[in-house]
Amino acid sequence: MPLHRQDSESLLKQLFPNPTGNNGWEFVCDVSIRLTGDLLKFEELVRANNTNIGTVRNYFSNPRARQLVQMLISTERMPFVSPRTSITVETLFPDLASFRKVIRFISFAMFHMAGTGRSRECAQLFRVGMRIAMAPAPEILIGALVSIACQSILIRQMVVLAPLLDADDLDGVAKVLHQSVANRAAYAAAFQSEYKFFISSVGQIDTNNLFELAGPEDEEKQQYLELTRNRARFDAAKSDALDFARTELDEILRCIDNPLRYDAKVLQPQNLDARLLAGVILPVSMPTLGRVFGLLTELRMVGLYCATWAFRKRTLAWPARLDDVAPRDLCKELVSDKTFTLEKSPGLDAIRIKSEGIPATEGQERQVITVPTTPKSS
Repeated sequence: MPLHRQDSESLLKQLFPNPTGNNGWEFVCDVSIRLTGDLLKFEELVRANNTNIGTVRNYFSNPRARQLVQMLISTERMPFVSPRTSITVETLFPDLASFRKVIRFISFAMFHMAGTGRSRECAQLFRVGMRIAMAPAPEILIGALVSIACQSILIRQMVVLAPLLDADDLDGVAKVLHQSVANRAAYAAAFQSEYKFFISSVGQIDTNNLFELAGPEDEEKQQYLELTRNRARFDAAKSDALDFARTELDEILRCIDNPLRYDAKVLQPQNLDARLLAGVILPVSMPTLGRVFGLLTELRMVGLYCATWAFRKRTLAWPARLDDVAPRDLCKELVSDKTFTLEKSPGLDAIRIKSEGIPATEGQERQVITVPTTPKSS
């Protein structure tokens, strides 16, 4: 059901009762409200699926749409300050949907700018979009996952638009992407916040509320019931679960600092009772970190792709190797010392960059990444 403008306005006032006018987070919520409902018919543009430059050009001929682009560009030098000062089990995140909507809007605006020959403006809006997409990442893990989704929208659009941009602008985009890979502190903050919340939650669990955590179809519900009847066993499970959470967090932070440590192995408490507690409250683990590394790998590859197109535009030839366009350390996988593969398309003026892949959890295939994305039919 569409959110009415009146409801949206009340939500904005709830999140920011005293707006500063200098907080990018406020602008994201405001732009999202202006895109809601039939004000600019943005939902219709998104649903079209067969959008072409003609329909996009017509959409952005509306001065209100252009005004929203300028509002977003004005956040380029603003801080992004969350409306939440603390997070509890009752905390809601209704504004995270605003980030996804605004990023989709930016993606269409980039398409419009590139398609109408405004390379510099497209690159600037991409830079603004990446700042917006990163804003919710440090808050908690759900914010990091929304950030990953938003960044994915932007970089996949940039892969499509790269052949339309000027070499200097492509260099600027590549620089932004490589900086985004280096700036991993936001993801560390998200995991720290998530585990802090878990540790606090475990501390509040007692024998009288543990049974409520199990779902109605949970096959292990009997084990929860047994825990509630044995205080010593229950206390031991809590202690082991907390020790496990601290150990896993330490390892995750080490992997973020040094991605070569990541191997995708699923860690679990040895104590079955502690495993029950961790499984029902702590839904994060090494595979979740794999999503972070999947994005970071793709960011690095798109940076190389843009640098390769810049080389092509300056020399009218493709580079022989990726280290012709970037320092050698940027041409390597994040989770290994292996170099990305540069593939040239026979008979076509195109290239593809391929990764060896992110380590997979047991029973899954290695996550091989290509830029541009390999069609599913291949």
